[in-house]
Amino acid sequence: MKLSGISTTNIKSRIRQIGIGLGLTGLLLINSGIGRAETVTQKQASQLAQAFYNAAHGEVMAAPKVVYNGRRLTTQSLFVPFYVYNFPAGGYVIISAENKTYPILGYDLSKNFDAEKIGPKLQALLRSYALDIEKIRYDSEIPYNAIEAWTDFPEYVKGILGADSEITDVVIDESDADYTIELISEQEEGHNSSWTYTPEQWETEINNELGKSRNVMLGVWDRNKFVPMIVQGHKGDYYRLSLDGHNNAMYRLHASELYSGGQIANLSGEVKPIAVEKEEPAFEFYENFLAETRATEEQAQRSIENAGIVSTPEVSFLGGGHYVIKVPEDITRMNLYNVGGALIAQQYYKGTDTANLDISVEPGGFYIAVIEGESGQSYGFKLAR
Repeated sequence: MKLSGISTTNIKSRIRQIGIGLGLTGLLLINSGIGRAETVTQKQASQLAQAFYNAAHGEVMAAPKVVYNGRRLTTQSLFVPFYVYNFPAGGYVIISAENKTYPILGYDLSKNFDAEKIGPKLQALLRSYALDIEKIRYDSEIPYNAIEAWTDFPEYVKGILGADSEITDVVIDESDADYTIELISEQEEGHNSSWTYTPEQWETEINNELGKSRNVMLGVWDRNKFVPMIVQGHKGDYYRLSLDGHNNAMYRLHASELYSGGQIANLSGEVKPIAVEKEEPAFEFYENFLAETRATEEQAQRSIENAGIVSTPEVSFLGGGHYVIKVPEDITRMNLYNVGGALIAQQYYKGTDTANLDISVEPGGFYIAVIEGESGQSYGFKLAR
């Protein structure tokens, strides 16, 4: 088997011969403490991107250039979740900005990434990466596979490039995928939902379906709906997806080994439409119904306000670096970061929707407070000292 002119059996030796940047063993993890999320700098990510591309082509290639960082895909654009590097000879690689996720999220060895032409399907996938990377910052669980990948980056790259490729053309009509994913989203069948599995188990289910059907209809959750796409095959843990037209890129289904949510797929081979009982249209009562609905919503909001219940986050500045923050649910934890992403304070709460924050002792500048509610919802606030 040949991969970009390199025999897969010789990949390891060629990587060792190249030797630029591939001795990055433990670069981002060993010195920072296992299991603690550390921001990967753009310089470090650039070294990893260069090393990956050199290994893919078997020779020293021109330096890559960062063209996109996904910041706008995170909650309130607080953090950089990943870096996308283009290569002068063609191709790109997506490097995670967090060492608690896998280092490489996606790559293309021939075509550059166009940040000005990100379609809705690719955007949905990238946003899922960004939100998982943002979430994992606050997770104390240790991602052992990610640690291994960062610690032995050369071996990780060898595994990516040397994996067997099982990819076919698209044999499913896009409109069929749109219809099927919509049907699946309306049903409650756990075997079609990634929430039912670990990320590794979900990949196994997708791979099994690919073996039976060649293509798999996949839906990725993005802003209150599932965005349909087609899985054409995989090369190891990376998948070819029909993202807004033909492409040769390979992507992970999830950025982390810890989070598997946000996806559905047609794993049964057939989805039956939900039987809906027809009702007589009540056109004559339509306007009255809308009016009554608006009145009910307004009354409910007035009741909430009269009862002193917070329905939207509120920030009160008391002066001198003192803030009071209220959210629409009980708070479990608050983390305070500087603008560089470093954690400088952490507080735990129970039975209250109000966080009192004093940053008067901190240096002047901006700070980010991230509050986690009992539901798991995170609220981000930019504060000034």
